[in-house]
Amino acid sequence: RGLGEDVEQLYFESIPTPSTELDEGTRDMKLYPFVISGGRNTEHYYFKHISERTEYKFIIKPEYFGDESNYTNVFPKRITKILDRNNDAKIFCVFDWDTIRGNKKNLEKHEAFVNQFKTEIDSGTVVVCPSMPSIEYWFLMHFENRTQLIKTCGKTMQKLLEPYMLPYFPNSNGKRLLNILKSEEFVKAPDWVVKLCENDKLDDAIKRAEKNITDADANGDLKQHSYSYLYKVFKKD
Repeated sequence: RGLGEDVEQLYFESIPTPSTELDEGTRDMKLYPFVISGGRNTEHYYFKHISERTEYKFIIKPEYFGDESNYTNVFPKRITKILDRNNDAKIFCVFDWDTIRGNKKNLEKHEAFVNQFKTEIDSGTVVVCPSMPSIEYWFLMHFENRTQLIKTCGKTMQKLLEPYMLPYFPNSNGKRLLNILKSEEFVKAPDWVVKLCENDKLDDAIKRAEKNITDADANGDLKQHSYSYLYKVFKKD
């Protein structure tokens, strides 16, 4: 679909209208959701492979990913650009929370970002999806249900996740998993995401993440747990 060079390329899913007699070529057009993230390689290729290999479809562009440490400045620019060109867009904002938790300056920046897009967040146009401590916790939820607080994406997370995911990278030559996941060399091939989703593990992660957050919110102690709002990216309306 050719558009002007200055216009955002639109990705559509063709779905039949509810009419029982459909004229040839007549379709309602549904715009796929956008994903923007602070992760240049892990998140970028994860969602790219998800979109290409599963029923979940997203608009994935390299420029929507990166600048993890500065997402509160970068996200507003990306969101504004997308909404200016796509009135019906839905945007999922995916980022790690470990650098925000306990950091007053970063928390203030995050709150300013949320306030700037309060209308869009309240309407569901923009969906904020942090993971505490990081997206690697979301991966862990595919294998086990663990809510104990993990403060950083470091040794503890690596120790928990490596037994499950390190075998997905047989040619890693002794590299640690967290380094592998940050390396384009290893994550650009889709096999690791295919394996991560097989045997209903993605469905398990969605259910666990949502239930854990619901339960913690009911008890008023979400801050005392690890959690991931990434389930919202996959939650069907």
